[in-house]
Amino acid sequence: MRVLVLVDHAVGISGPHRNVVGTLNALSAREDVDLRVLTGKIDASEPYATRCEIRLGFEPHQPRQAWKNLGLLRDAISDRDVVYVPTGLKSFLYAFAVKGKRKLVAGPNVTPLPLPGRHDSPGQLELRLMADVWFEASKCRRDHVVSETGNQKVQYIHHAIDTAKFNPDFRDTSVWENYNIPADTLKVLYVGHDRAPLKGVSCLLDAIAIINKTRNNLSKLSFIFCGSLSCHTLERIQRIENAYHLGFLTGEQLPRVYASSDISIVPSSWENFPFTVLEAMASGLPVIASRTGGIPEQVTDRETGILLDLAEPSPQGHRHRSDASVLLAEAVIMLASDKQYRRLLGQQARKRVLDHFTEKRLGDDLVELFTCLLSEAPK
Repeated sequence: MRVLVLVDHAVGISGPHRNVVGTLNALSAREDVDLRVLTGKIDASEPYATRCEIRLGFEPHQPRQAWKNLGLLRDAISDRDVVYVPTGLKSFLYAFAVKGKRKLVAGPNVTPLPLPGRHDSPGQLELRLMADVWFEASKCRRDHVVSETGNQKVQYIHHAIDTAKFNPDFRDTSVWENYNIPADTLKVLYVGHDRAPLKGVSCLLDAIAIINKTRNNLSKLSFIFCGSLSCHTLERIQRIENAYHLGFLTGEQLPRVYASSDISIVPSSWENFPFTVLEAMASGLPVIASRTGGIPEQVTDRETGILLDLAEPSPQGHRHRSDASVLLAEAVIMLASDKQYRRLLGQQARKRVLDHFTEKRLGDDLVELFTCLLSEAPK
């Protein structure tokens, strides 16, 4: 099977591009896939970088390079069976322009066309006329697209995580010395940004204030924030004695921080299928998260983590309930108070990832999708 993956870059600096990296690692590990990648930038430290054919120079966001992009794509696509665009509307449009009789697969992070009357879902133009297969990252999101469009052919394939990279074996409490954080405290971890209110960072900070007032009988807690945060949020963190911001971590730093923490919190009022949940579970952490979007497809409530009803319907979209901070505080206090239960959830979280969310499983799912697509009778 000859596959071309077309993407603006293959460096995992965001959720969609972490999926790109995982996809390339998964497909390049298979002997039944002849994988070629046309992109603008790669991560030479990732396994795919030495396991597949890589062609550089594709820059879909540069209008002046349109003819060069088309030339590169025509050359790269010439002997391929399937063209797969995992993310990027512009990459998808380039692929559609030159695909010919080849099969075009789009998803799970291709942005729909910005046409009048659209909400947040692709339409029949993308689903029936442009892509041969369109898939989403969660069943929840797939069901939403089906409901919006009536197209029953939309599929879903769950994201995967590198279970060797995110691994409880990397637990090393001496890591906290690098950040001047007390080693003898229970570490509660948030990884992400605060660019949208739905991320729930403000609710989490309110919950920390509640916890700090009511934790008399608890062991000491440290609240760790990783990611790019606004000046307002950073000012709030600085005013909390037991809260710490580590910045945006790269390389081996983030997996070590995950593995050396004790509880992970994902307080969003909406998420599709967040990598932060998979990273925490793969690292052996129980996850406290909102029962929203695709998170219940990741976290099994009371078995691998704690799901809370943090969100409420709103004309403005997904927003937090007025008591969301209280619910978060209660969940943290409960897990912090029960070491045995906390560790059991973490162990079961790791097992669930190994059973359902490995890159091997992702490769299997993609190859099955491509195989079924190629076996269809010509129209």
